[in-house]
Amino acid sequence: MKRIPVLILVFCVLSIAAGCDKTVDVEAAKIALLRIHLIDMHAHQENDVPALMKTIPEEFIHVGDGQVSRQSRDEIRDFFTGYLDGAEYEKYEDLQVPHAEVSTDGTMGWVISRMAVTRTEPDGEGGTQTRSFTYAGIMTYEKIGGKWMKVANVSTFER
Repeated sequence: MKRIPVLILVFCVLSIAAGCDKTVDVEAAKIALLRIHLIDMHAHQENDVPALMKTIPEEFIHVGDGQVSRQSRDEIRDFFTGYLDGAEYEKYEDLQVPHAEVSTDGTMGWVISRMAVTRTEPDGEGGTQTRSFTYAGIMTYEKIGGKWMKVANVSTFER
Protein backbone atom coordinates (compact mmCIF):
# COMPACT_ATOMS: atom_id res chain seq x y z
CA MET A 1 0.00 0.00 0.00
CA LYS A 2 2.80 2.42 0.78
CA ARG A 3 4.43 1.78 -2.59
CA ILE A 4 1.76 3.64 -4.57
CA PRO A 5 2.28 7.01 -2.80
CA VAL A 6 6.07 6.65 -3.23
CA LEU A 7 5.65 5.86 -6.93
CA ILE A 8 3.36 8.87 -7.34
CA LEU A 9 5.92 11.06 -5.58
CA VAL A 10 8.74 9.76 -7.81
CA PHE A 11 6.59 10.32 -10.92
CA CYS A 12 5.80 13.90 -9.83
CA VAL A 13 9.45 14.72 -9.13
CA LEU A 14 10.53 13.32 -12.49
CA SER A 15 7.77 15.23 -14.28
CA ILE A 16 8.81 18.50 -12.64
CA ALA A 17 12.48 17.85 -13.42
CA ALA A 18 11.67 17.11 -17.05
CA GLY A 19 9.71 20.35 -17.29
CA CYS A 20 12.65 22.32 -15.90
CA ASP A 21 15.00 20.94 -18.51
CA LYS A 22 13.67 23.19 -21.25
CA THR A 23 16.37 24.25 -23.63
CA VAL A 24 16.17 27.78 -24.94
CA ASP A 25 17.00 28.47 -28.56
CA VAL A 26 19.15 31.51 -27.80
CA GLU A 27 19.99 32.13 -31.46
CA ALA A 28 16.29 32.21 -32.41
CA ALA A 29 15.65 34.62 -29.53
CA LYS A 30 18.46 36.90 -30.76
CA ILE A 31 16.88 36.91 -34.21
CA ALA A 32 13.52 37.82 -32.65
CA LEU A 33 15.12 40.81 -30.89
CA LEU A 34 16.85 41.94 -34.08
CA ARG A 35 13.51 41.65 -35.88
CA ILE A 36 11.96 44.02 -33.30
CA HIS A 37 14.85 46.42 -33.94
CA LEU A 38 14.07 46.40 -37.68
CA ILE A 39 10.33 46.79 -37.08
CA ASP A 40 11.04 49.79 -34.83
CA MET A 41 13.28 51.38 -37.47
CA HIS A 42 10.52 50.98 -40.06
CA ALA A 43 7.92 52.33 -37.61
CA HIS A 44 9.98 55.49 -37.12
CA GLN A 45 10.28 55.98 -40.86
CA GLU A 46 6.52 55.50 -41.31
CA ASN A 47 5.54 57.56 -38.20
CA ASP A 48 3.74 54.44 -36.94
CA VAL A 49 3.18 54.94 -33.22
CA PRO A 50 0.99 51.81 -32.78
CA ALA A 51 3.80 49.63 -34.20
CA LEU A 52 6.29 51.17 -31.76
CA MET A 53 3.93 50.57 -28.85
CA LYS A 54 3.49 46.82 -29.47
CA THR A 55 6.53 45.98 -27.33
CA ILE A 56 6.18 48.66 -24.63
CA PRO A 57 5.06 47.40 -21.19
CA GLU A 58 3.14 49.39 -18.58
CA GLU A 59 6.40 50.84 -17.19
CA PHE A 60 9.64 51.61 -18.97
CA ILE A 61 12.99 52.91 -17.71
CA HIS A 62 14.98 55.40 -19.78
CA VAL A 63 18.57 56.49 -19.14
CA GLY A 64 19.96 59.50 -20.97
CA ASP A 65 21.45 62.95 -20.47
CA GLY A 66 22.64 61.97 -16.99
CA GLN A 67 19.10 61.11 -15.87
CA VAL A 68 17.16 57.96 -15.02
CA SER A 69 13.41 58.17 -15.50
CA ARG A 70 10.48 55.80 -15.29
CA GLN A 71 7.79 56.32 -17.89
CA SER A 72 4.32 54.87 -18.21
CA ARG A 73 3.07 53.33 -21.42
CA ASP A 74 0.80 56.37 -21.91
CA GLU A 75 3.71 58.78 -21.47
CA ILE A 76 5.73 56.90 -24.09
CA ARG A 77 2.77 56.91 -26.50
CA ASP A 78 2.37 60.67 -25.99
CA PHE A 79 6.10 61.22 -26.58
CA PHE A 80 6.15 59.26 -29.84
CA THR A 81 2.92 60.86 -31.03
CA GLY A 82 4.47 64.32 -30.66
CA TYR A 83 7.95 63.32 -31.81
CA LEU A 84 6.77 61.68 -35.01
CA ASP A 85 3.99 64.15 -35.87
CA GLY A 86 5.05 65.88 -39.08
CA ALA A 87 8.48 64.25 -39.15
CA GLU A 88 9.97 62.87 -42.33
CA TYR A 89 13.07 60.69 -42.35
CA GLU A 90 15.64 61.03 -45.07
CA LYS A 91 17.88 58.55 -43.28
CA TYR A 92 17.29 56.08 -40.46
CA GLU A 93 19.80 53.29 -40.81
CA ASP A 94 22.21 51.13 -38.89
CA LEU A 95 25.83 52.26 -39.07
CA GLN A 96 26.96 48.94 -37.61
CA VAL A 97 25.39 45.54 -37.45
CA PRO A 98 23.28 45.58 -34.25
CA HIS A 99 24.49 43.22 -31.54
CA ALA A 100 21.94 41.08 -29.69
CA GLU A 101 22.36 38.84 -26.66
CA VAL A 102 19.88 36.70 -24.74
CA SER A 103 20.18 35.12 -21.29
CA THR A 104 20.62 31.36 -21.24
CA ASP A 105 17.17 30.94 -19.67
CA GLY A 106 15.61 33.04 -22.46
CA THR A 107 13.95 35.58 -20.18
CA MET A 108 16.13 38.66 -20.76
CA GLY A 109 17.88 40.12 -23.78
CA TRP A 110 19.39 43.26 -25.19
CA VAL A 111 20.29 44.90 -28.47
CA ILE A 112 23.09 47.43 -28.89
CA SER A 113 22.75 49.58 -31.98
CA ARG A 114 24.34 52.58 -33.64
CA MET A 115 22.28 54.46 -36.21
CA ALA A 116 22.49 57.49 -38.47
CA VAL A 117 19.37 59.65 -38.51
CA THR A 118 18.44 62.60 -40.68
CA ARG A 119 14.94 63.93 -40.21
CA THR A 120 12.92 66.96 -41.15
CA GLU A 121 10.59 68.06 -38.38
CA PRO A 122 8.30 70.96 -37.53
CA ASP A 123 10.25 73.85 -36.00
CA GLY A 124 7.39 75.10 -33.83
CA GLU A 125 7.03 78.31 -35.85
CA GLY A 126 5.17 76.96 -38.88
CA GLY A 127 8.27 75.88 -40.78
CA THR A 128 10.54 72.87 -40.70
CA GLN A 129 14.09 72.13 -39.70
CA THR A 130 16.42 69.29 -40.62
CA ARG A 131 18.37 67.50 -37.92
CA SER A 132 21.09 64.90 -38.34
CA PHE A 133 22.55 62.86 -35.52
CA THR A 134 24.07 59.54 -34.61
CA TYR A 135 22.28 57.44 -32.02
CA ALA A 136 24.03 54.72 -30.04
CA GLY A 137 22.27 52.83 -27.30
CA ILE A 138 21.15 49.63 -25.69
CA MET A 139 17.58 48.41 -25.52
CA THR A 140 16.86 45.77 -22.90
CA TYR A 141 14.04 43.28 -23.19
CA GLU A 142 12.19 40.92 -20.88
CA LYS A 143 10.05 38.01 -21.98
CA ILE A 144 6.63 38.81 -20.51
CA GLY A 145 3.71 36.49 -21.18
CA GLY A 146 5.72 34.76 -23.91
CA LYS A 147 6.40 38.05 -25.73
CA TRP A 148 9.55 40.20 -25.86
CA MET A 149 8.88 43.59 -24.27
CA LYS A 150 11.21 46.58 -24.03
CA VAL A 151 11.88 47.33 -20.37
CA ALA A 152 14.79 49.79 -20.39
CA ASN A 153 16.86 51.87 -22.76
CA VAL A 154 20.13 53.79 -22.52
CA SER A 155 20.48 56.39 -25.29
CA THR A 156 23.40 58.51 -26.41
CA PHE A 157 23.46 61.03 -29.23
CA GLU A 158 26.22 62.61 -31.25
CA ARG A 159 25.31 65.69 -33.25
